[in-house]
Amino acid sequence: MAASLKEQIDELLGKLNPGGIFGIDIGAHSIKVCEVSGAPNKFKVDKFGTFVLPEAAIIEDEFQKPSEISEGLLEAMNRAGIKSKTGCLGLYGPNTMTKRLNVPEGTKEEIEDHIMWEAEQYITFGADESQVSFHIIGENEGGGKDALVAAARTDTVENFSSILAEAKISPKIIDLNVLALSNVFEEVYRDDLEEYGQGSIILDFGAQSTKVIIYKRGGPIFTKEIQVGGGLVTEEIQRQMGVSYEEAEDLKTNGDEKGNLPEEILSIINTQIDQQIAEVKKSINFYITQGSAEKVNYCFVTGGNSLLPGLVEKLAVSTGLEVKRIDIFSGIKIDQNKAGKGLEHLSAISAVAVGLAMRKVN
Repeated sequence: MAASLKEQIDELLGKLNPGGIFGIDIGAHSIKVCEVSGAPNKFKVDKFGTFVLPEAAIIEDEFQKPSEISEGLLEAMNRAGIKSKTGCLGLYGPNTMTKRLNVPEGTKEEIEDHIMWEAEQYITFGADESQVSFHIIGENEGGGKDALVAAARTDTVENFSSILAEAKISPKIIDLNVLALSNVFEEVYRDDLEEYGQGSIILDFGAQSTKVIIYKRGGPIFTKEIQVGGGLVTEEIQRQMGVSYEEAEDLKTNGDEKGNLPEEILSIINTQIDQQIAEVKKSINFYITQGSAEKVNYCFVTGGNSLLPGLVEKLAVSTGLEVKRIDIFSGIKIDQNKAGKGLEHLSAISAVAVGLAMRKVN
């Protein structure tokens, strides 16, 4: 088992190569699966499917209802029309991490030894119990090389992989969701990377967490996952309105029977947005106070929670930056007939799954 996991993790940061797989994003609220075709600058989303998970199916990265999650994965694939049994699985949560390192010149073995030694200093959940991989991004301006290191606890990899095993899916590649988001960002804005690559914040507002990525010089230089998300909004609506979780979720996303958001719901949403943006701002300030000279000039958002009314506007005021939604389908093609009328919603919820599906294997 350990050897196969190591082989999977060794693919973590591999380059795009010929041969296709489908992306698997198992989130706290829903499962998203995606199949793409083409190559960089010519990617096209061919198939996409979702399945909404029951309440509390996943808490952080712990699976409370594994059988229902596996069944949900198969149903999402069925809805998308995906027949493949080979996937790229995305990991997230407190037992994953990335780190940008500057490493000295040397042989491949010397660079690997240096990176592994350095990485051990930063893996808070224990290097001996983790799978680690790295990718050399390029030359560092001050000498040496830029390396992007990724790690995940072995038991986290096993937990996620067990969901796929029950659905008889092979996880050919294990990736991190923050890296999938970075790949999508690069693909969508490839013509503007010289500008946006000078320093951009990418925020993925999910159901249970918000991912913060500082992107600069060809990749993420800082990533953090904050345990606040759209699920907290739903829970607060449920508590204050005295309704079920499902009814609260429907009120949050669809409003009343006329499609309008009642004032009391808007008030709850606004309060929760303010709290979540305050947490995001803390992470950005933490990054700045670490002595980083890496200035950020742009802010991009994605994720289902980013569609909450007023979030983009409040975020712009808080950060002092222009805030843009990542419009995936401005850089990646899709048959709009398949997307239906909810193209903006699909763009917001599909970023991770699309980024995972863009990965290729031999």
